[in-house]
Amino acid sequence: MDRLAELEQERAYTARVQQLLYAVIQTSRDFTKFHDQSIRDMMSDAWEELRLKPTALSPQDLEQLSTEIDRYLVRKNFSEEVARRYERMLLSPFFARIDFSERDESVPDRIVIGLYSLKNEQGELMVHDWRAPICGLYYDAQPGGVTYRAPDGVISGRMTLKRQYRMENGRLKYYVDTDVSIDDEMLLDILSQATSHHMRNIVSTIQHEQNLAIRHENARVLSVTGGAGSGKTSVAMHRAAYLMYHHRDQLDASHIAVLSPSSAFSEYISTVLPDLGEDNAQAVTLHGLLSTVIGRTVEPSIRLIERLIDDNDPLRRQSVRYKSDGKFCDTLSAYALRFEEDGAHFQDIGLEKHLLMSKEDLEQLYRIDFNMLTPALRLIRIQTVLESRMDGWEKALATQYEDRLLKSYRGRDLEMAKRMAVMQHLSPIRQKIRQALSVDPLKMLSDALSGAPRELREVARENAQAGVVWWEDAPAIAWLMVRLGFTAPDKSMRHILIDEAQDYPDIALRFLSCYYPAAQVTLLGDVNQRTCPGMPPCNPRAWGTDFQEPRTPLVRLTKSYRSTQPITRLCNALLPDEPHAEEFGREGVFPAIEPFDRAKLITLVEEWKTQGMKHIAVITRSQAEASKLSRAIKNSILLTGGDDDMLPEGGGVVVSSFHLIKGLEFDAVAVVWPDVEVTDGERRRLYTACSRALHQLRLMCDDALRRDLGIVL
Repeated sequence: MDRLAELEQERAYTARVQQLLYAVIQTSRDFTKFHDQSIRDMMSDAWEELRLKPTALSPQDLEQLSTEIDRYLVRKNFSEEVARRYERMLLSPFFARIDFSERDESVPDRIVIGLYSLKNEQGELMVHDWRAPICGLYYDAQPGGVTYRAPDGVISGRMTLKRQYRMENGRLKYYVDTDVSIDDEMLLDILSQATSHHMRNIVSTIQHEQNLAIRHENARVLSVTGGAGSGKTSVAMHRAAYLMYHHRDQLDASHIAVLSPSSAFSEYISTVLPDLGEDNAQAVTLHGLLSTVIGRTVEPSIRLIERLIDDNDPLRRQSVRYKSDGKFCDTLSAYALRFEEDGAHFQDIGLEKHLLMSKEDLEQLYRIDFNMLTPALRLIRIQTVLESRMDGWEKALATQYEDRLLKSYRGRDLEMAKRMAVMQHLSPIRQKIRQALSVDPLKMLSDALSGAPRELREVARENAQAGVVWWEDAPAIAWLMVRLGFTAPDKSMRHILIDEAQDYPDIALRFLSCYYPAAQVTLLGDVNQRTCPGMPPCNPRAWGTDFQEPRTPLVRLTKSYRSTQPITRLCNALLPDEPHAEEFGREGVFPAIEPFDRAKLITLVEEWKTQGMKHIAVITRSQAEASKLSRAIKNSILLTGGDDDMLPEGGGVVVSSFHLIKGLEFDAVAVVWPDVEVTDGERRRLYTACSRALHQLRLMCDDALRRDLGIVL
């Protein structure tokens, strides 16, 4: 068959699939209308009965009605979701095909791959869900003898065809037969398009190395590393969709949490899972989680980094360095063991000459009688024992006060007077009990730092007294609270995906391990983007040790797909001594490097808009400079690190400091950098900023910086 005839056959197949899609969508909409009308009718009938006779419906009748309405609501919501799911497929009904024959079968099966599975009237699969086991062959294998793992075991056979389709508005433009995962020309075509304010799904362009990470199931902890633009976050979201598909009986969106660096980033990825037919996983920032667990306001990371990048706060730099080291975890573990053994510093508890419980008895209860419980539960049980003894004291005092108050009060007034007198009398001892058994989490950290340098011990005591929680202290405090039982862990979570993991100190990972004890973990990061001053270099191979998994599989994503070749080349030049991401073959203009001029920047932004650059970013070194530029650039959006940070939906200009822009991408980026000494940390910050650009990049800096970078114009 010649190629033109085969193209027509493929278009006929496309048309057949679209007919099925329209039919399924219409049927789903009809079901939605039917269920909606049924609910309306049931409620109308019930109201009419009640209007005619208020006692017509018993409580049992009303409960049954509510149950029936709930059933119809579930069916209605399901029908709506089915319609939405298949509406997403109309513009691209499928994107790939493989022909596969099992063992010695002479006629291969046509496996057409799309976003979701679709059956015809006879129940035959016209389109296979990309997450189905057999579809992994498209991403990983070449034509010839192949195997794949199915629920029933390993299936062997032969793949005779691997084909990719390019769709445009639901019409098949062309196809490519290939012996690699994704044809480069087709991938270039897709990557050259303008970005949106939301991350796109990549099901049609998943690369072999990305697929390894997405479908990995053999380890509790998986580490994924890659340079900027290698698809780490996309891998995380597609991995979540894959896990929900394959473990649907035990895993849904409520059991998965995505830890992202900011609320803007959470919003950026918020449509990926719905586009893949799944509910959104829980979006969590580390700052928000720590604040919730500790119950105190935690210093934002943006404030810490702003203090440190110019090296004007040596105490904070020392604090970050000390608390980012793995030895700090050992210090906290030793303190937790001591607390488990000794508990609080118990003293005799009594009032006047009367002893309620001695120091020795309190220690006996804590160390021996209740030693099978967590420290927090031990203190609660001790409080119960003390309150039981207080009951006897209250009764004796009530009798004494009744005799004294009998002449002045009668009946209810006497009882009230007795209670008030007893409460006032026992108030000092109740306060002693609270002091003896309550634990201040900030003071716990202060006590744990007994072996730290003197200046860190002193500031820890000051922060505890003032109720201040430094960013680098928060993970340690949260870990102690969960480890010692003062905060309950979240045992409902089954999988957590940690993006930008290179920014997490060891104690933060240990806290997450402790807080999510039942969860599998996927960590994703780029060691070149660890930009917080004072933190030591990170080792992705060691991430698993903080989750008690020393042999953690590591998947490396080695290609950068985001930026053009010239932009990637410039980013790599910023870190000449580090491993570089392989440049994907998308041509472009070499980034211009020029002195900073505010007027030229404003003009440049307007020029980019006229050139069709929908999403533009101006990235600076500091939040103060970002604020100034945001005021100068009309209709720009300033990222602040707050919970209300949003990216412009239809296109626009975002102004941000480099540490709030991680993970995001833009059509065009202007990086405005001051004249500073170019240290290793400075290069990493510049790398983070410059690598946000897809198509256009302009670096505005002073001559000294250009010379220090070794960039020759």
